[in-house]
Order: sequence, then C-alpha cells, then structure tokens
Amino acid sequence: MGTFFFYWYNCPEHECDASQLSVVPPGWETPLPRDGDTRDGTAYSSYNYDWFEGELRDMALVGIDTVFPVSWGDHPHHWFRQDRLELLVQANGVLEQPLQIGMFLDTTAQQAMYHEFVAEGYRFGPDVPQLPLSDPRSGYFFYDRHIKGFFQRVPREMWATEQGRPIIIAYTALCCRDLRLAGELWAAVKKAFAADFGVEPWLILEDTWFGAEASNPGSELLPVGQAADGRYGWGAALNGPATRSLAGYTVSSVGPGFDNRRIAGMVEPRLQPRELPPGGGPARDGAFLRASLAAVPPGADLLLIETWNEWPESTGVARAAYTGLDGRRLPDDYYMQIIRRWLE
Repeated sequence: MGTFFFYWYNCPEHECDASQLSVVPPGWETPLPRDGDTRDGTAYSSYNYDWFEGELRDMALVGIDTVFPVSWGDHPHHWFRQDRLELLVQANGVLEQPLQIGMFLDTTAQQAMYHEFVAEGYRFGPDVPQLPLSDPRSGYFFYDRHIKGFFQRVPREMWATEQGRPIIIAYTALCCRDLRLAGELWAAVKKAFAADFGVEPWLILEDTWFGAEASNPGSELLPVGQAADGRYGWGAALNGPATRSLAGYTVSSVGPGFDNRRIAGMVEPRLQPRELPPGGGPARDGAFLRASLAAVPPGADLLLIETWNEWPESTGVARAAYTGLDGRRLPDDYYMQIIRRWLE
C-alpha cells in the first residue's frame, strides 16, 4: 500500500493561506506539536526535518509501506526542488522500518520545463501549449531533467520495487501532444534509466496515456501498453475507487473525498463530500473512504491512497482538523484510523 506525498509546502512563509483549505493540518498556522528544534523551522515545511519524520512515522503507523513523493523536478520554488528529497531520505532512515520510496512523476512539470527551455517561461495548464512528443528533445524533460535526479537522491536500499525494478508512477498525459509517440518515449526513458542504474524501472501510467492515439493500432510505433508495466486511474478521491489491470498486474486507487472550492481563481470548483459514499447511500463520517476501501479487490498488487496530504483539494488522510457531520471536531487521525482498521 502506497500513498502520494506532497512536499511542495513551506508554511507559514509561502502559499499557506488557511482560508483556501477545507481542512487545516497541524503546523500550517502554528508550530508543529513536539517540534522543539527551531533551527530548520517548526512549521509544515519541506525545510523542516521534523515535519518529514512525523509524516513518515504516521504513514508507518497506519500500515502504509510505500511513499510516492509527488515530484516536479527542480521547480522554481526553492522549497519544492529535488534537493528537498535528501531531507525526506534522512528522516526515513531513522525509522525502525524505513518506508520504501517510489516516484510520482507529476507530468505537469514536463509541460512547464519545455516552455522554460524554449524561453517562453515556466508555464503549464490547459491554456498553455502542450509539450510535443514529436520534438526529439522531449525525453530530456522526462528523464535527464527529472527522473534521473530523483533516483540519484534516493538510496537503492530505499527504492520501492516490483520484481526488483524501481517503481515510477506517472501522472496524466495532459502535458503532452503527439501521443502516438508515447510508447516510444517511455521505452526510451526506461532504456536510459537502465543505462545509468543497471535496471529498468517498473512504469505505471495513468489512464489518459492509453488513448486510441497512443495504442497505435496498425502502426509500426510501439503501443504504450507494451512500454508500461502497470496502469492506474487518477481521480479516485473525486470519482470513487478505481482498479486497473495490465499484463496481470493490478492497481487499485482510493481516496477520502474532494473539495477545491476554496482555491482562489478556481474555474471549475468541484465537491465530493467525505460523508457520502460513492454512488449514494446514507451519510456517515468517512463514508466515502470506507466504501472505497471496501471495493478494493483482494488480489490487487498495489493499493494507492489518493492522497496523503493534498490539502488545497482536500484529498488528504493525514492528521488534520476534520469536522464531523454533527459539526464537532473529529480526532486528527480519524482517516488514518479508517485505513488502519480496514487493514486489520
């Protein structure tokens, strides 16, 4: 079981407006409890060693054995660059049983890197032109500028692996166009990784990479399904549980609900209440996550919790100030308890 871990936070200095959150975690507005070392700050920040250690210990307490840091490579924000992983690795190393570390490759970064490279600024989003996979330099932004640096910072003994191969989970294909070349791109990325690290990665791609264009029926180009080792569906926190199988490998995704209505400038605000189960039913605290976990097939090879701490979209399950249906405060580890009890 793994979870997506966001380390793009640096409270209280940067982008930490609590009014844009549905649920506020400890350390966002006031110092973290039991953090007495002020040398690296005391807040919810990728500069704070104690924050990393606390989050990883909570994951282990729940029963999560694999963490997938959500990586954008070297983002312009200094608190969200590759070198922040070194602090995560240090914190992981003090755990009695360190977690395995896989990579969540947020492909939004590839679109932004490309535009920065061609002197158009670090830009991304639906109104920005996509990275053309027909550009022979496209693989550079996936591997050389991103994947390689991630795995250079994570010791091999901490790699999350499947059949001895380090796991990479890639976000959606919305970053890119010319998807008929997606299979060729990912095959080249895996080849480059093997040349540097001596082993091919275990590549899990999101649903949008498997469209008709990338499947290449009747084409001499490599179909993306032959380059990938697994498939998953993003959006379980909003749309409900998702299970995908590819070549006998099954990935299930679950989440606790979704709410991005408070994000400033949100064009299409969406809500999936945590209290309502997918498909309808009686309201109950945590009902969406409970029902989603109940739908996970026993034979799944990997279960993904979406997410550990994406607070602006309210998909986190980590400690936070949750409120119940009756308006009263729930225990801060309420959603952690749901996962732990399901495992038992």
